[in-house]
Amino acid sequence: MKPYRPPKRKRASYRSRRRKPGPGTKTEIKPSADGRLKPVFAEIGVPEATGFEPDPFQRKAVSSIADSDCLVCAPTGSGKTWIAQEAIRRMHGQGRKAWYASPLKALTNSKLIEFGSVFGRGEVGILTGDRKENADAAIIVGTTEILRNQLYDAMHQGTDLDTDVVILDEAHFLGDEDRGVVWEEVMIYLPQRIHLLLLSATIGNASQIAGWLESIRSKRCVVVEEKKRPVPLFPLFFHPSGRLFPLLTGNQLDKKVKRHVNTPEPQFIAPPGRLPPFGDILKVLRKFKLLPAIFFMKSRADCDAALDRCTGAGRGIQKNKLNQVIDGLVAGSEYLEDHRQMVDLRTKAVAAHHSGQLPAWKLVVEELMTDGWLEAVFATSTVAAGVNFPARSVVFLNSDRFNGHRFVPLNGTEFHQMTGRAGRRGKDRIGFAVVIPTKYMDVKLMADLHASKPEDVNSQIRIDFSMVLNLLLSHHPDEMEEIFHRSFAAYLQLVHREPGLEENCQAAGRHLMRFLPEALCSGPEEVLRLIRKRKSLFWEMKDLRRKLQSRKEFLSKMAHLEPGRLFLDRRGRMYCVLHRRRGAESVLALRAKKKPSFGRHRLRLRRFPPKKVSQILDRVVRLPDTKEADKVRETVARAAGRPSQALSGDELRKGKRGAGLKQLQDELASKQTELDEMICNACSHRRRCHGKTKGAFRNALDAFSVVWDQINAVRARLWKDFLRHLNFLTGEGFVDDAGGLTRDGRWASQLRLDQPLLVAQALRRGVLSDRHPALLAALIAPFAYDREAETVVDESKLPPLLVEAYGDLRKALAGMMERKEAGGFEVRPISLWAGAAIYAWAEGRAWKEVLALAGASEGDLAMLVLRTAENLRQIAGLKETFPTVSESASRAVDLILKEPVIWEPIS
Repeated sequence: MKPYRPPKRKRASYRSRRRKPGPGTKTEIKPSADGRLKPVFAEIGVPEATGFEPDPFQRKAVSSIADSDCLVCAPTGSGKTWIAQEAIRRMHGQGRKAWYASPLKALTNSKLIEFGSVFGRGEVGILTGDRKENADAAIIVGTTEILRNQLYDAMHQGTDLDTDVVILDEAHFLGDEDRGVVWEEVMIYLPQRIHLLLLSATIGNASQIAGWLESIRSKRCVVVEEKKRPVPLFPLFFHPSGRLFPLLTGNQLDKKVKRHVNTPEPQFIAPPGRLPPFGDILKVLRKFKLLPAIFFMKSRADCDAALDRCTGAGRGIQKNKLNQVIDGLVAGSEYLEDHRQMVDLRTKAVAAHHSGQLPAWKLVVEELMTDGWLEAVFATSTVAAGVNFPARSVVFLNSDRFNGHRFVPLNGTEFHQMTGRAGRRGKDRIGFAVVIPTKYMDVKLMADLHASKPEDVNSQIRIDFSMVLNLLLSHHPDEMEEIFHRSFAAYLQLVHREPGLEENCQAAGRHLMRFLPEALCSGPEEVLRLIRKRKSLFWEMKDLRRKLQSRKEFLSKMAHLEPGRLFLDRRGRMYCVLHRRRGAESVLALRAKKKPSFGRHRLRLRRFPPKKVSQILDRVVRLPDTKEADKVRETVARAAGRPSQALSGDELRKGKRGAGLKQLQDELASKQTELDEMICNACSHRRRCHGKTKGAFRNALDAFSVVWDQINAVRARLWKDFLRHLNFLTGEGFVDDAGGLTRDGRWASQLRLDQPLLVAQALRRGVLSDRHPALLAALIAPFAYDREAETVVDESKLPPLLVEAYGDLRKALAGMMERKEAGGFEVRPISLWAGAAIYAWAEGRAWKEVLALAGASEGDLAMLVLRTAENLRQIAGLKETFPTVSESASRAVDLILKEPVIWEPIS
């Protein structure tokens, strides 16, 4: 019998023994490529130099703008600027003028140089918040906000805009949530005789925009669309192993890529929360001649951190020549020469580009990338709009982006803007979009976006105080409704509303008027307006009476809350008034305890507005000096132990005169007069329209109001919001009862700022320094600061002059800020850190010291300086009304606009 032996186990193969990487596990990256990419990579190279020949779409656009408006939609890099140049050339040759507007100051500055080289530097002027040069030139380049402001001035003065063609670059900004209203206003206000040329790479509903422009300008608008890219785009998938695959086969996700995506635990290029080894990635891209590349990162911090992960980068760059070019660009700027990322730039030929950097540093990076001296730039998605430095490849590590509030998936418009940077016209025969798998990469979404169309551009028009003030310079309030009717939002509603809605409205109107055969009003729209107006007047008068009664009660209580008066709070606790400032709307009071605690040096006082006082007692205590705390406590305690009675209603009603009563009474009388003068009072149908009638008439009125509101929803919304702003401006003394601007309203209209009313109020209250320019700059800085985050500043470490001035500013604006908040308007806090940073900078502190004080990035601090300078320039324009503050503002601008904020490299 053979002895027992366990069965032999089959030796595992090497493939089965190899540990399979889990999700996020780093594997060695080795350059390789799928065999199907060989013919694609063979296309890489520089195209043959040929003489420039305009494309058919370019010719069509130039011929169209000669006698009509024109909207050009073409991919990035396809030659839209050539169209603008030819339109300008035609006008210039006829001795006529042109205005080129862009959303970005950097783009405007580059167009100044570009147009200057074509038409002659003396023929081109620039108008931005930072620069005003050669303003009377035949060709003006500037920001869209400046163009809008010039249209405001022209309407106010009753003159025409001194130009013959307006070119709006990046026209898709019409749909920008923050700035789109400026583009829409320009299109609405622009005189019909001026030709309008719109240039954009990404508009999904170009025909709708053209139709709207034709409807408001009574002029043909030609749409010129070109969908073919000047440089073909090929999408790639970068496997974590370093192997490149085609992302798509036809219009579908490639089968090998799909296999990777559909695995239960797909492998990532790096573990979640860590950046990938960009040096290895660049090695792969370099091997297959896919550089230079733009890497789109999810945050500014990741852009900066990526530079440290670029080990071995820059091997394809001539370092000596690169350093010579860099030396020439930063010559004369000590700060740029010592920039914290200069070592990466010189030794690795890589750079970060985002809004957290100085404008001057970004210009250096753009110049180097455009001229081909960098292997890679790490940027946020904002680089895709308006900054012109394309690359051979763009690289995606995330399929979403941060919109300022949260991360949202990329849409078609954003994707095409970003991929528009792939492929350099005249330098590349083909461009590439590389998708790298990370935790936040949806590969299927990226595949779908390649075939997607740009999203539609929608109206972003909204009412703000600056708009209302400027329109009231040249329009009566009754004319505003027609302006809102011309908005793109109203047009889109007209296009999208239900078929037959107009006919239903007319039929409902005719049916309604059958009940009013002898009506004095002109039609169903007027009937509805008058009924609503009368109802609104009743509600407004009811609210005014409530406010009037509340004000009377307030004044009655305040008349008796003199120092020494005893009163009860809402919980029945007794207090004694100790202090009452003249003009204040509250008192400081001490709790009246029968057994007070002695020995404390300070009295614990509480502030009481009258609404928190339940009963005022008939006893008034004769108080000792409040500095003697124990004596005050003893005196109040004795008084609290004696019997007291509440003042009677007749006694309280004495002393009802005071601030605010007359204004409310006048407003109530005005509403009553308006009610008495309505045409309805003399109409035989008065009771039918305004009574509590039911039945057939009410049904007919309701039916008409439903369809009328559907047709006019946008106009009604804008009109209602306009009235809300108008009423607030009237209450604050910027607009008179007739709807015209007061003296304060006229000069306040020139403050074309984010917060014109608060700046105007500060000027009216005299709290802006007219003798200390650095302090004035510091007080204006909070109005230029638009971020939600607030940096905590230790006031004890700040100059007492600044802290005191800020306290005065807050007190002066507290009332208006409360009224704005009560009216439903946005109110931003008055940021002390912004003022502290600007004060230190204006006083001559070093840039690095100011950065440390502010706790902000260089780009954010530079943007604060530039925006503060813009606000100061607006104040400097008020020479006639505030001459000394105006002069101080001009000096303040010179104090804060200095290197490195305004440095411009010499190329």
